[in-house]
Amino acid sequence: MNTAAYIDRERIVVLWVCLILFLLRVLGQVEVLLLAPPWLPPMDDWYSGLLPYPLLLPAQIILLMVMTAIATMQGRISWPVSSRARQWMRVSALLYFAVMASRLCIQFALGAPNALAAGGIPIAFHWILAMFLYTLARPEHFATTSSAQLVGDLRSPLS
Repeated sequence: MNTAAYIDRERIVVLWVCLILFLLRVLGQVEVLLLAPPWLPPMDDWYSGLLPYPLLLPAQIILLMVMTAIATMQGRISWPVSSRARQWMRVSALLYFAVMASRLCIQFALGAPNALAAGGIPIAFHWILAMFLYTLARPEHFATTSSAQLVGDLRSPLS
């Protein structure tokens, strides 16, 4: 197996998984708004309220469109090309993840009784968006060995 092709395919799969998870979050929130099914958490648990929902939903749809365009292009072109841009995106993704982790910790420190009350749904999906950004920033042909080769190396005796 061509290691570079395997790693690129792995990268593209992660982008699509992040996109689909975020799509399910957006659809779930719309379902809660319109139908309020008893098996889904109430609307208050789905977003922080920092952005009113009539503005949040179009922003989420635009973000999904951009993510879809990016994920679709990844099989054809390498973007971003610049190593500086990739580095900036990686740092931004890690900071984004850390800020959301801090937000969760602060909510618990302020007395949130559980993860849902602490903003767990929006925070988890912010982490998914951070993972999309981090994965996008990862260069194609990221490593000289694939995960399959690493597992094979672990099985072989040390020399």
